[in-house]
Amino acid sequence: MRRRPRTLKDSHAEQAQFRRRAWLALAGVALCVVALLVRFAWLQLFLHEEFSTRSERNRVKLRALAPTRGLIFDRNGTLLADNRLSYRLEVVPEQAGDVPALLDRLQGIIELSEEDRERFLNQVRYRRAFQSLPLRFNLSEDEVARLALDRWQLPGVEVVPVPSRHYPHGALLGHVIGYVGRINATEQEALEAHRRGVTSHVGKLGIERQYENRLRGELGSEHVETNAEGRVLQTLDQEPASAGENLYLSIDLALQRAVVDAFAEHRGAAVVLDVHNGEVLALVSEPGYDPNAFVNGISQTDYDALLNAPGRPLFNRALQGGYEPGSTLKPFVALAGLETGLITPQTTVWSTGEFRLPGHQIGFRDYRAGGHGRVD
Repeated sequence: MRRRPRTLKDSHAEQAQFRRRAWLALAGVALCVVALLVRFAWLQLFLHEEFSTRSERNRVKLRALAPTRGLIFDRNGTLLADNRLSYRLEVVPEQAGDVPALLDRLQGIIELSEEDRERFLNQVRYRRAFQSLPLRFNLSEDEVARLALDRWQLPGVEVVPVPSRHYPHGALLGHVIGYVGRINATEQEALEAHRRGVTSHVGKLGIERQYENRLRGELGSEHVETNAEGRVLQTLDQEPASAGENLYLSIDLALQRAVVDAFAEHRGAAVVLDVHNGEVLALVSEPGYDPNAFVNGISQTDYDALLNAPGRPLFNRALQGGYEPGSTLKPFVALAGLETGLITPQTTVWSTGEFRLPGHQIGFRDYRAGGHGRVD
């Protein structure tokens, strides 16, 4: 077998080819560097203001400051509704990333009911961009401590100290004062339409609802510097919130308590008025309910239990009950007769058990057959 002749390498040609490739690579790198320099110069010279504004917006956030709700007192200055410091868990969905996964992690740290999750996810659908949404209210000190330990792995999560409404006398004044509750979508739209500051809670019933505009106060605001995860580093400037107006009612707490005690757990309603000026001194509907249960949201189970409880505690008999006036009109008729001289304090009438208006065939019967005889 014949061997193939060896080909001699042309070192000059190989070196020339290497130099060509090296120059091409160098030219490519140089073009990339030039392109980067041109782009950098373009961004710095022509788009500097735009990106500086964007960066500032990402670094500096505007946050609303909730006002302290006005206090409610009775006629003697006894406190009927006040505010207590509580802690609320808030989440910014855009910073949280995978919201369902975040909720799962939070559920391993604090108590988070299915109702809490559903309510939060409903809020997410209708939120504004980068809006901080409440997830849990009234956190315990232990829950606040556990969240602080795991804060580094919870992006977009913030524990916020807020004033929370409290009714120190519970059910004694539930039907008078009413209660505040979490704002719903309809209430939020109404407040925004009137360009009023929107808070997380609004008056739902009673005095709290009737005087919402006076009790609510005005929102404040602050600019805060944040890091990449949305954590607040420092407060840059602040416009404090204006507290709501305090209210003094005509209600006398001691008299209110005495009327409630007089019912001795029987159902009914009573209203005590000052005959000189018509002021309401006491207004009672029994059984009553504790308004504190509604402040931070009542579960459907607890609400159904109240709704279906014997005696209907949510029904305000003093204001909503449709009762025939009956004997409550008798004093006024008697006063009119005395004023006009038709009767005297010694006048008596014979009660036959039926009264028939002249010219009418149908009579009005007393509850006692045969009447009461002679009465004064």
